[in-house]
Amino acid sequence: MGEIRTRWRPDHDVDRGPLWVLLDLITAYLSAVIAVGPSDHTASVLSGPVVERACAVVWFAAIAGRRYAPGCALWAAASATVAASASGAPVTNVSLATALALTLVVQGRPIQRALELAVLPVVAALAVLAGDSDAFVPAVAVHTVAWLVGRAGRSRWETVQALRARDRERAVTAERTWMARELHDAVGHAVTVMVTHAGAARLTLGEERSPVREALSRIEEVGRSAMTDLDRVLGLLTEPYASEHPQDPDDCEATLRALVDRLPPGVTADLRLPPDPARLRELAPAVAETVRRVVQKSLTNVVRHARPAHAVVRVDVGAGDVRVTVTDDGRATRPSPSPGGRGLTGMRERVARLGGTFEAGVAEDGGWRVTALIPLKGLKELKELKELP
Repeated sequence: MGEIRTRWRPDHDVDRGPLWVLLDLITAYLSAVIAVGPSDHTASVLSGPVVERACAVVWFAAIAGRRYAPGCALWAAASATVAASASGAPVTNVSLATALALTLVVQGRPIQRALELAVLPVVAALAVLAGDSDAFVPAVAVHTVAWLVGRAGRSRWETVQALRARDRERAVTAERTWMARELHDAVGHAVTVMVTHAGAARLTLGEERSPVREALSRIEEVGRSAMTDLDRVLGLLTEPYASEHPQDPDDCEATLRALVDRLPPGVTADLRLPPDPARLRELAPAVAETVRRVVQKSLTNVVRHARPAHAVVRVDVGAGDVRVTVTDDGRATRPSPSPGGRGLTGMRERVARLGGTFEAGVAEDGGWRVTALIPLKGLKELKELKELP
C-alpha cells in the first residue's frame, strides 16, 4: 500500500502561486464549457444532457486542481473523456484536460513512475478519439507537447537538485576539513609535547633499567600510537568515502598483544586468542577493527576506574560469530552501564553496526565484564565494508 501511495505522489511540489492558480481556473472554465457538443454549443452544469454536465464538472476540477493532485486529475479527466465519448457526445478540445495534468505528472516523477501512472489514462483518452481525425490528430499533438514540456521541467529540477547536493557536499567537506585542522592543532600538539617531554625525561635517566624509565618508554610508545590513530581518524573526516580498510586482519593479533603489553603499572592482563592464528586473519577488516576497539576501550576503562586490577581478554572465533570478553577483578568505581557513557555507548554502537550485541556490567565475582558478540554471516559482504568512524 505504501508503494502505491508513493507512485501517486510527486517527489517535489510544483508552483502554486496565485497567478498560476488563477490561470488554471480560467483555462479550466474555457476548456470545460466548450469540450463537448457542436461548435456553437457550450456545456453547462445547469442544462443539457446529464453526462455532458457531469463531464464538464470533472474536466473543470481536473484542470483547476492539477497542481495539488496531478495523478488524480489525469485519471479523472481521462475517465470523463471516455464517459463523454461513450454517451455519443461530439468531442472537441477535451484532450486539454488530460494533457495539462500529464505535464505535471511527468514533471513530478521519475520517467518509469510517470509511465506507470500515465500510460493507461492517456491511451484510453486517445483511443476514444481515434474515430474522429479532427479531434484525434490535435489530441496526439497536444499530449506529445505535454510530455516534452514535462520532461524538460523534470530535467531542470534534477539539475537544480544535483547542484544543490554538490553545494551541500562541499559545505560538509569544508566543515570536516575545519574540524580535522582544529583537532590536529589542539590534540596533536598536546600529544606531541607529551611524547617529547617523556622522551627527554627518559634520556636523563641514562641506560639503566628502572620502573621510571620503562614507564616513560611506554608513554612515548602509546603517544606515538595515539598520533597514528589521530591521523587516521582525521583522514576519515577529510575523506569520508575513502575505500581504505579500517584494520588489516593480519595485524589484529599483533595489535591486541601491543594493547596488553602497554598497560601501565597497577594493571596486568592475560590475552587468550584462538589456538589457530589463521582464525583472526580470516576476519573481515571491519570486524577486526571492532574487536580491537572493544578491547582497547575496555582496557582503558580498567586503567581509569579499576586500578589496581588484573584483566583477562578473551577472543573466540566460532563458525558463525566472534566473541570478545574482557573481565577484570577491580573493585574501584566503575563507569555506568547506561547509554550515558561515551565509551560504552561508542562500543555498543560500533558492535551494533555489524549486527552484533554488546553487554557491560558487574561480573559474578564483583569485577567488571564487557562482552561483544559479532556475527560473521555474510562475511564476503563484510569484507567490503569501509572504515567505521
